Amino acid sequence: MLNSSILDIAMGMVFLFVLISLLCSTINEMVAQFLCMRAKNLEAGLANLLQSGAGNKLVSDLYNHPLINGLSKAGHKPSYIPSKNFTLALMDIMSGSMGKIPADNKSLIEAIEKQGQFARTEAGKSIILLLHEAGDNAEKARRNLEGWYNDAMDRVGGWYKQKTQIIIFVTAFIICAVLNIDAIKISQTLWTDIALRQALVEAASSSDIARLMPQESTEQEPAVVDDVVVHPSEQTAIKAPTEDMVQSAKNTGALIEQIKALHLPIGWKEKIDGEDVWVYRELDLMGWIVKIMGILITTFAASLGAPFWFQLLNKVVDLRAAGKQPAKSGRS
Repeated sequence: MLNSSILDIAMGMVFLFVLISLLCSTINEMVAQFLCMRAKNLEAGLANLLQSGAGNKLVSDLYNHPLINGLSKAGHKPSYIPSKNFTLALMDIMSGSMGKIPADNKSLIEAIEKQGQFARTEAGKSIILLLHEAGDNAEKARRNLEGWYNDAMDRVGGWYKQKTQIIIFVTAFIICAVLNIDAIKISQTLWTDIALRQALVEAASSSDIARLMPQESTEQEPAVVDDVVVHPSEQTAIKAPTEDMVQSAKNTGALIEQIKALHLPIGWKEKIDGEDVWVYRELDLMGWIVKIMGILITTFAASLGAPFWFQLLNKVVDLRAAGKQPAKSGRS
């Protein structure tokens, strides 16, 4: 009985963490879309890669190139650029070929060296080195540049992930503090309130939260999409574009309703003797310390991300199901 109760509480808490993590991720997605964070992050990554600025307009030339400009709506910059588009546009711009890229690498190298300032940058030296390494093989030169770009985009993706982690943590803290989502208080309530615990377990078992989970590409090798070789870091952008802000807002509303429907001790008011009482008025110094710890626990849990808690929820559900005793059949 004790083990069953602990599993039920664990299952309920993990389910709550899934919902809060999803809520934070959805809000983060809305912020990212509103502020065009992916596009800005990509532009910063390209500027860093190509040493753009101070007279070097290569990045702006890239964005104006038809192969890049056509990836986004008018007036907006793309949030991703396939490596093939980047490489062809870069070679076209650097060679000044106006759509007719030279078949030999020597002409490309000479064209880059004519751009004196850029040729002296680390990016220019890297491109020249990659072209020299390919010899007379233009296809190999293109692959070298694509690999160079993909490696840089992996780093850019890491920068973006760090930014989103900070935003998600701050969002989680604000949500937990404003709504008083205290993991310690909730777990204590679930321990003493059997009916609430069973209702939460039932909600966790029947909830269809998988449809709200962020979809991630599981491909490890480059794939072919519309005859274009796509690096793994680009596949998600092409195959599963991010939801628009309207859909994100709907998801946010649905998650809030799900959390409210759990009837957990959330919020800064609670009923005492039939009256609504502000929780903070009942707290002493130690009570505030425990309260802050409970809110921080929920915040850190939410910052781990919905996929982590969703996988853990599935494991707890399986463990709980495996621990159930089969019904005893009556003796004849």
